[in-house]
Amino acid sequence: MIKLKTAFTMRNLNKLIIASLGFIFLLTGCVKPDIIERNDETGVANIWVEIPGLKERFNGYFNDIGDTAYIDLTYFYPAESDNEVDLSNLILRTNISVDAIISPALGMPMDLSQPLPLIITAGNGQTRQVIVVVRKLGDLSVKSISVTLDDNGNPQTVSGIQNGDEIIFFVLPGIDLSDAKLNVTVSRHSQTSIANGTSIDLNNPVSLTVTGIDGRTHTYTLRAMEPQKLDYGLGIYKMLFNLSNAQLAGFTTTDNNRAMAVSGDYFVLSISTTPSVYKVYNRFTGEYVKDLTPPPGGIRSFAIANDSKGRILVSSWAPKNAAFVIYVYENVDDDNPQLLVNWINNNPTGISGDGGVGRRLNIYGDLAGDAVITATAGQSNIFYRWRVENGSLVSSTPEAVPYNSIINNIWAFYVEAQPISTAANGDYFINYPSEIALVSGATNTRVAAFNNDASVVGLNHNATDYIEFNNAKYLLSGTFTSGTTRMVIDIFDISDQSKYSLTPASSEFTKFKVFRSPQEITAASNGNGAGDVVGVVSEDGEIMHVYLLLTNGGVMAYEFTIYSPQ
Repeated sequence: MIKLKTAFTMRNLNKLIIASLGFIFLLTGCVKPDIIERNDETGVANIWVEIPGLKERFNGYFNDIGDTAYIDLTYFYPAESDNEVDLSNLILRTNISVDAIISPALGMPMDLSQPLPLIITAGNGQTRQVIVVVRKLGDLSVKSISVTLDDNGNPQTVSGIQNGDEIIFFVLPGIDLSDAKLNVTVSRHSQTSIANGTSIDLNNPVSLTVTGIDGRTHTYTLRAMEPQKLDYGLGIYKMLFNLSNAQLAGFTTTDNNRAMAVSGDYFVLSISTTPSVYKVYNRFTGEYVKDLTPPPGGIRSFAIANDSKGRILVSSWAPKNAAFVIYVYENVDDDNPQLLVNWINNNPTGISGDGGVGRRLNIYGDLAGDAVITATAGQSNIFYRWRVENGSLVSSTPEAVPYNSIINNIWAFYVEAQPISTAANGDYFINYPSEIALVSGATNTRVAAFNNDASVVGLNHNATDYIEFNNAKYLLSGTFTSGTTRMVIDIFDISDQSKYSLTPASSEFTKFKVFRSPQEITAASNGNGAGDVVGVVSEDGEIMHVYLLLTNGGVMAYEFTIYSPQ
């Protein structure tokens, strides 16, 4: 009986399944399929060219109508080489809608010496023509300019400050302007209408024309003015240079350029090979000068820094139980660096066996007087602090300082603890992806923090420096604007803690975030998310230079003055 009942049940179940499936098929056969609307978009999001074999991209821009795209290249690449760019062998790339097609096909070397028509066909068949015009242009910029004046028998050299098409020489009253000796530097492929050493009369404006190798010209007006100094903050500024990895001799694209220091007329990049080498460049032009003499025996340096007088600190990378050392160079010509710190990293903290020290190094003060040096430990909430008093290191064994207000228990690998005081328990800034915060050195707890919205601090951040200029206190930040491959300089006026939480919606925000560089550095990749930013002030206190390093990308520099742009 059981078998008959089971067989009967299974037959009825099979009939029910077949009937149900048939009903489902009947229903689905009556449903109309979804119709996918084809896109009518024929726009071009961006357009650029690459030189075969190089990763740098040269971005284009559209005319007002938007049907002609211009892409301007340097006449030579690198700019000061004799390697003329070949327009007949370039790679053109662009971004279009997902269901659009473009003709001719791009992405392979092609001849762009003549205007190239591109046909973009949208998904719905609508078409648009865009003309691409690629030009190689001579360099019409003024790299540096100064005049030598007679001040009652004493020669005085005054540097020019560029403000658009004007170059201004700020001269005190009573100095003779009628016999100013001109010293100007332009690209070696360009010419000036006034030769170096020529006397000019700056009692009236003087025109200086730069002619590029392509025949184009640009005219600057040289003008002497009495200084109109700002009582506070940043005045006229300009970009000194923005040099890609290919334009910096010895620069690497293998995650090895992670830190920089500035000393005298030079900046220094460490290359974190084993052992490290240290590349020295002219800090006004980016021209490679030489290699720094390495420390005795050689070390691997992820981090280097400089004190307020331009002494260079190079430190070793130290996993747990390894030696962490810091050597000090008086300047780039010092062939006998002195050992300052020699300590075994006994950090008990750190996730996944990290807790390593030496990825970042920060300093505030003068090593010949008073200074504080900090080095953070990865995958922890600990940094180490050394103090220098009256030119002597207090102890080679550092203070282990926990940041008690840390978000999410630990920071990752790249975080900076930037001291802003030489006091024993002086305050400091912490900068890691979760926050930029002012911290009490007495309690190691947060005092105030920036709003961490991307509109304020970017998509990511860690590179940090602190500098005082023209009666203001500034925090410099290397800010990522796209993943870890695009970086800009952000400058925050941190003099007033009440402004730290402001957002762009506030009318006071521009008094807090006082500068973001119009230019950025780009890199093809930057797996470590590393970079560095350094600020220095001239001896007379009238000029500040800020340098930004993007790992695998290059170096960019800006100059700021205390002179009013009005």
